[in-house]
Amino acid sequence: MRSMLLSSLLTLAILFSAGISSADVTAQFAAGGFRGPDDPNVSAFRFTLINGKNTKMGGFDLGLLSLSESKDLSGFGLIFGLHRLTGDMNGGAVFSLVNIHDGNDRGLNAAFVNKVNNADGAMNIGLVNIADGRTLIDTGALNLSQESTAQLGIINITTKLRGFQLGFINIAENGFLPVFPIFNFPKR
Repeated sequence: MRSMLLSSLLTLAILFSAGISSADVTAQFAAGGFRGPDDPNVSAFRFTLINGKNTKMGGFDLGLLSLSESKDLSGFGLIFGLHRLTGDMNGGAVFSLVNIHDGNDRGLNAAFVNKVNNADGAMNIGLVNIADGRTLIDTGALNLSQESTAQLGIINITTKLRGFQLGFINIAENGFLPVFPIFNFPKR
């Protein structure tokens, strides 16, 4: 069973590295420091084992026990590990154990922990959602942001609330009350 899995992975690596000559590769296999074919842009499918790093990822990104890293993403990610995005997500959905996104997100982030920058075009679903900037919708046990439209959780904390908070404890500097149980909304 183990040798069959290794030979299948080796076959995939050889097929993927067979030299596709286009601006973006259609499919890629990445494991550790290996990337086959060795192209920074993937347009359809990437399978990552342990570690995979690209500039642009479009399509389906599948990672097993991995750190899957890209600069820009448009597509769907299913990562059984950590998803790291150093640029922007432009219309996508990422399901992983941990999402760390530095740029602007449009789409869906779903993980146990979402650490994002600006996700004012995205919905964040997780146990813990932390945003350094703006968010659209945060759903989780603990939601922290600088500015948010909607927070749904047990504990919701934001500096500037644009819409509403629903939760056990809601904290917003511009809330009708700075701290209020069950709900909060911005004072006008």
